[in-house]
This record gives sequence, structure tokens and C-alpha cells, in this order.
Amino acid sequence: MAISDTPRLTWWRRVLATGGRIRRLIIFGFEQIVLSRLFERHRPLAESVTAALLKTKSIEAHPPELTVADASGQVDGWTHGFSAANAALFLNLRNPDELSPLRYGRPAPSFQAIYLWDSAFIAQVWKWWDPLVAHDVLSSVLRRREGDRLQHFSSEFARSEWTQPPLIAWSLLRLSDAAEPTLFRDWVAEAYRPLRAFHAWLRDNRRLPNGLYAWAHPYESGVENAPRFGDREERRLRDTRRIAAPDFCTYMILQSEALAAMARLLGENDDAAAFMREAQSVRSATNAFLWDESERYYFDRSTVDGSFIRSRTIASVLPLWAGVPDERRAAELVDHILDPGGFNTLIPLPSVAIDDPSFERDMWRGPVWINTAFGVLEGLRRYRYDDAAADFAYRLCDGVYRTYGRTGRFYEFYDPTSYAIKDLWRKRGNRWKAMTLGKKPVIDFVGWTGLVNTVVFEMLFGLRRENGKIILQPRFPKRAAGRSFTLSAPVWDLIVHLDVGEGGAVSGEIRQGEQARRFRAKFGEALTVNSQAAAHGAVA
Repeated sequence: MAISDTPRLTWWRRVLATGGRIRRLIIFGFEQIVLSRLFERHRPLAESVTAALLKTKSIEAHPPELTVADASGQVDGWTHGFSAANAALFLNLRNPDELSPLRYGRPAPSFQAIYLWDSAFIAQVWKWWDPLVAHDVLSSVLRRREGDRLQHFSSEFARSEWTQPPLIAWSLLRLSDAAEPTLFRDWVAEAYRPLRAFHAWLRDNRRLPNGLYAWAHPYESGVENAPRFGDREERRLRDTRRIAAPDFCTYMILQSEALAAMARLLGENDDAAAFMREAQSVRSATNAFLWDESERYYFDRSTVDGSFIRSRTIASVLPLWAGVPDERRAAELVDHILDPGGFNTLIPLPSVAIDDPSFERDMWRGPVWINTAFGVLEGLRRYRYDDAAADFAYRLCDGVYRTYGRTGRFYEFYDPTSYAIKDLWRKRGNRWKAMTLGKKPVIDFVGWTGLVNTVVFEMLFGLRRENGKIILQPRFPKRAAGRSFTLSAPVWDLIVHLDVGEGGAVSGEIRQGEQARRFRAKFGEALTVNSQAAAHGAVA
């Protein structure tokens, strides 16, 4: 005889289910408010991840490793920093749970949720270790969408009415560097429809009559306490709904380009052409409306009275990333970036130009954030300012690794003038933020701070996949001369050792599987890693 639930049994199941949700809610609150404070008293992170630990999160590949030594053979702090970033990245990866049926990345233990643009950058760190994890991190965002809108954040007990910088498509496309091609195509086929729908949602809900884009609230931008939006502690925030934003327009162009590439891969050629037209349309409108010829920057601008918000933040140079300026304007932006009174600081690319009157060492009002710095580096590379990109990339990594060496921690943001965090603040004056997340940068933030490891792979070693081949294109700055670098990439069964000489020239050895070959290369010279390389004379 079939057994069915009695009313009493059904009632008890509901009680137990409700009790489970209440229990998880209590745990969530405890972790969010109490544990986030206690983390500041923990000892520094372990720098290695054991095979047994890897199995707990279904990871088979060992993490990449970097060894850096100076001319005397002394191991450099980069070695420990690179390893520790991977350890923190692993610790911040969550197994499937009530929030997501897939593994997902949290930015730090203090942030118990899935965040949109954080996930886009976290995937870029994971892809050089395990592309399958990178895919899960991105897919977890898509699975938590509300209708066609991707949420700013999503937790088991809270959701956001806002969105965030639309970088999931951009991030997914970049997984092609490390993922197996057939698998990558399957990922694109799975994600293309929801990503295309999200793009259409943004057009319908965030596009202004002039074709540009406005944040519905400063929190959508991800840089909420920047001086362009209001005060430090967020007591007064600007109504952004009719203010065209250069960073939002940059992200929309990047999303259009990524969707166009996905459409071509899937044979959706009409879609691809439409997305490329849209990207160019937003570029043209950005140049026409957001460029301030007197200041030679892109600024937020009101569509009500046409006034510029002349705050020299990282958003003002971010359009380089999306190929917005012509060569003249690009050169003018690069002048600002290279100016020691602008963005050329000890740890480069602060969130506000250092000589701007609104600069202060508080979150998005001056400190260096690795994600937006990464975007500017991509912009420098796009316009072939390779020397500047290499030098800034090297110094950015050096700043994060040095700070780790001194403190044993990775942070949410960094002091552009020091390898310490003692002078930094987090929304000083905001008591709620002080209680929940602290007065200083959040610790163990890997998170997008782990992008420094990605910078080592992509911008210094210049590793990428191209037409089925692995390409090595080292771009080390002059200041790296005399140092040796050894990078292992288990995802490709690859080890590259190189010694940096004068002018960025390198020599070394490539080892893949059982094969090893010596090489020499000038700064920026591309080498093919696989067996065809010797036929071109690049590797012997």
C-alpha cells in the first residue's frame, strides 16, 4: 500500500524545513558580523594547498607555482605571495550548497554571497589553475538571475534589486585561453541566451535617450563611495539615473564585443554584426558626450543640464579598455596615467588621481583596487603602450606581493604610496559598515586581488592560446633585469623558466611534458610553445 503524508507529518516537515532555514540564517548572520571581525586575529594564511584539500572541492589539478630569484639566487617575496594568493583563492571557493548547485567564489570570508563583477574577475584567477572551477564561478551568477537581470549580489537570505558591472560575458570569453576548445564552445552555447537577454535588459532599463548608460544607483557601479557619487561615508549619494557614466559605457562595449565573438562561434552571424554595430555606436556616443576637451578626460555627465562631474577617478581613463578614444585622445589619457601627479604612484593606478582635491585613502576615493587597475592595463595593451603596461603590471604585482610579505595578508584595496595599510580606511564615519566589515580594508580578499597572479601569466609571461597553439610572449620591464622567473602551469603541463636581461630581453627554457627546449626572445617577441616552434626558429 502506498504511504502518503498525514497532515501532522506534513506540518512537522514544514517546521523542520523552517527550522533549517532559521538555523542557516543565524549562521549567516554570525559569519557576516562576528566571524568577519574575528578573522583579523587569525594567523596568516598557509601558502600551500595539499592534494587532500583539493579533493574536498573536487579539484584535480595542482595550483600554478611561481619562483622568483634575484641575481644572487635569493628567493624573492613574489614566490610566497603567488602561492599564498592561490591558497586564499582556494579557501574562498565554496562547494555547492543551498545558495548554488555549483561551486562559487566569494571575494573574502566576510562576504557570504555571490557577487556579479567579483565573480567575473575571480574566474580570471581560477582559469589558470582549473578552468572548470572558473566556469562554475560564472555559471553560479547566471543561475541566480532574477528574470533577465543579473543581480548585484545574491545570498540565501538576501537579494539585490540592483545589478553590477556587466562583465560575465567578457570573463567567459577569456576562458578560451585555458579551456579545451570543444568544452569552451559548450560553455558558450549554454550561456549565450541568458547573457544576450541580460544585455537586452540593460538596454531597456539602463540606457539613456542619447544611447549612453546610467547607473540606477551608485551601488550598481561597484565603486559606490567614489567622489563622483557623493561623500565618503555614503550619507549623501548622488541620483545617478540621468548621468551618463564612462565606466558603464566601457563595460557595455566590452559586453557587446564578447557577445559578438560568442555569436560568431555559434554561427549567429546576424547577432554578431548587430553587437559590433552597437559597440561602435556606444563608442561614438561616449566620445561625443563624455569627453571633456578642457581636462582631456572622460567624465560623468548629466543629461539634464549637460554639466560634467569633473572628478578624476579611474573611470575617466577606463574607456581605453574598450577602445573608445582615437589615437590622440588615447595618448592624452596615457599622459595622465604616466603622470606621478595622476595615476603613476608607487603601487600604480589609484582609484582617484593622487593630485585630485578629492583624493583620500578611503576605499574608492584613492586606494588601488586590482580589478580596475587590471582594466587600465588591458587598455594600455590594447593601444600598444606595451612598455608602460609591462612596467605598471610589474609594479602592481610587486606592490601586492610586498604588502603580503610584510603583513601576511591580501587586502580589498591598497595604499598607492606605501606597502602598508595602516593609513587606509573603509567608509570612515559609516558606523554600520564599521560594525559589519570593519574600518580597514577587508582581509583575505582573493577575490579580484588574486588578479596579480593572472597578470603574471598574461601580461608578464604573455601566455595565451591562439589557433590551437600555446603562445609565450614575455614582456618584462627594465626594472626586472637580473631576476629569474619560473612559472608552472599544470593546466597545460607546462613549466617556463626565464632570465630577464637588459631591455626586457629574456632567455630560458620551456618544458612541456618530457620535452624541453631553450629559447631567447626580445621584449614582446612571440614564441610558439608546442613542437612547431622550432620550425620557426624561435625555440632551439
